[in-house]
Amino acid sequence: MTEDNANQLEELVKQLKQLHISEFDHAVLSNLPNLISGLESCKNIICDNTTTIDEKEKAWSQVVETVELLANAAKSDHPRDSLGASGAFELIVAFMNLNVNNRPRVDYQCLRALANFCITHDVNRQKFIDIGGIDVALNCLKQKKDLETIRASSATLLNAGLNYNNVNVGIVNKDGLNILAEILDPEHVLKKYDDETARTCVYFATRVIINLIGTAEGKREIGKTKIITSLVQLLKYSSREDAVDDDVDILENVVEILETVALESDEVQQILVRDELFTYLLDFLEFSKPPLNCEQRIIKSYGSCKAAVLKVIVSTAMSDSNMEPLFGDDVILQRFLQWLNSGPERDDLQMCSALSLGNLARSDTHCTKLVHQFKIGEPLANVLKTSDNIKVQHAVISVLKNISLPVENKAIIGSLGIIGLSAPLLEKDTVQPVQLGVVGILKHLSSSQNNISNSVKIILGEDPADTETPTPLSRLLSLIKRTDEIPVRSEGTRVLVNLVKNLWSELPDTESGGISMKTLRQKLNKLEIVEPLVIMVIESKYPILQNEGIIALTILSMDDTAKTGESNITLDFLTSKKEKTPAVVEEQSNEESTTAASSSSAPPSQSSSPQILNLLNAITDIILNEKNAYPDEIRSNACMFLEKASKASSGHQKQYLRQNVPPVIEPLIKNIEQNPLNNRLEADIKKVLKSLD
Repeated sequence: MTEDNANQLEELVKQLKQLHISEFDHAVLSNLPNLISGLESCKNIICDNTTTIDEKEKAWSQVVETVELLANAAKSDHPRDSLGASGAFELIVAFMNLNVNNRPRVDYQCLRALANFCITHDVNRQKFIDIGGIDVALNCLKQKKDLETIRASSATLLNAGLNYNNVNVGIVNKDGLNILAEILDPEHVLKKYDDETARTCVYFATRVIINLIGTAEGKREIGKTKIITSLVQLLKYSSREDAVDDDVDILENVVEILETVALESDEVQQILVRDELFTYLLDFLEFSKPPLNCEQRIIKSYGSCKAAVLKVIVSTAMSDSNMEPLFGDDVILQRFLQWLNSGPERDDLQMCSALSLGNLARSDTHCTKLVHQFKIGEPLANVLKTSDNIKVQHAVISVLKNISLPVENKAIIGSLGIIGLSAPLLEKDTVQPVQLGVVGILKHLSSSQNNISNSVKIILGEDPADTETPTPLSRLLSLIKRTDEIPVRSEGTRVLVNLVKNLWSELPDTESGGISMKTLRQKLNKLEIVEPLVIMVIESKYPILQNEGIIALTILSMDDTAKTGESNITLDFLTSKKEKTPAVVEEQSNEESTTAASSSSAPPSQSSSPQILNLLNAITDIILNEKNAYPDEIRSNACMFLEKASKASSGHQKQYLRQNVPPVIEPLIKNIEQNPLNNRLEADIKKVLKSLD
């Protein structure tokens, strides 16, 4: 490059910089060939070993001024096509590779140009990849030369990868996550400089990572890098007591990244526990506060960040790999227990604690320890007494459902008033998962025949003398009748099965709390109990549920102690075709009606014609088993039901069974050579036929 050429380029750049913004872009494009030619001459001087140091330095100065000009032109949309095709890309990357003496202004202006060339321009973004743009930007980040270069490198990767995943995948494949982790670590940038530029650097870096985890490659690799540790440390730093508003912008990005990857990646969840990062998440949720005198927007953002971190905590506790380490950490476990007692004013802590403990209570051993050793039942009961937050109630119901399953826990949980405290939630038709959770608690607490007291509390309530409060059983029956949610109806009916089994496992004169089994049985052998059992046998698609209904109906069909001079209700269903009792839909307020309109447990619509329940057909269909859906044990139980019902019946009921049963099941015995039967099943069918002789 001759002195004249240098002077010409210098003069041209000076003239272009003086132009008004309205003329600038057009003038740069008109002179683009001369600018590119000048840059090529600068490159030749820099690469020529015969040129002097002064000549090289002047060339570098011209490079900075010219590239800055191109970067400014690329702020507008229309010059980017020409700039990308001019050869400027290749020259800029070449200059960055030649800048071995680390001239900061060279890197900064070159990165500015690359960043601006790539704004909303996919052709240029692909060229950025092809000419090694990712490599030079990452190299500048890796060297951490100065804040301006770090900021420009991050901005370049951000612009290039925005909605263009070829760039993002390239960054991931070139170990970009680990390089970015160094920028995020507060020790390397924020604590070292602690100014607005440093925050901007880290902000841009977090935005790049958000782009990267939008790719399958980024999500897969993030758990194999140092970045999770850096993110958690950055979470801690950006939420410190003396944080400023700009820190919250970084915090939002950090939380978005953690939420995105931790909710989906078991690997990330394991890192949070294994690398002792989990406690920092708990600290953030419990102690962090927005900066003093901040805007309302920031206060709202802080709330959103805490809600997201709560999800990360709960998801981390859900990981099978983390269940034992977290449960074995007494400090963390005690902290969760303390959170339960934090009161309604910190319902976020209560909800997080209950959900996390519910995730850890997924083994009988853990459930038993929580109840017997850590006394978790008392604070859970207290939350139900004091909280009206439905999300908190749902979380508490979930953990109570889990810890009610082990036999060793049932008596303790029942003694804490949980049955009475949870039963009113059966009326929350707008929150079907809560209803299902309460039904699960009642089912678990009534499933052990060795503990009749829980069944009594379901039937009569916590205080049998209280005749004004609806009993848990009455609330349950109402729910079974009005819901159109099959899981709620089926599981609710299984509670009825448990109650029948429990009460009839005791002698009639046995008492519980001063009330005889005979008196309690009278409360179960009623239409509102029998009909749901009949419906489950007829309508359920699951043989195991049909079998449970058959067992309960068999017990009720033999009952004498509960008779009050009326016919046996179960036998009535078996020996006639009955109409299904319609649900009673109570009038709601406007507010309740609006809310319930979207409820999954809204009352089912009534058809114009009543539904007919034919129990006998359902029982004989099970015995015939024409679709091979039923194991022999269930078929035998159906036979036992018919046999016991036959023996308990008389008059027209007996005659009905004689007329309708043998013609259907007798061919099974007559055709036994062609279609052999299990020995027990054959014997049971013969018992039915004999009972009808």
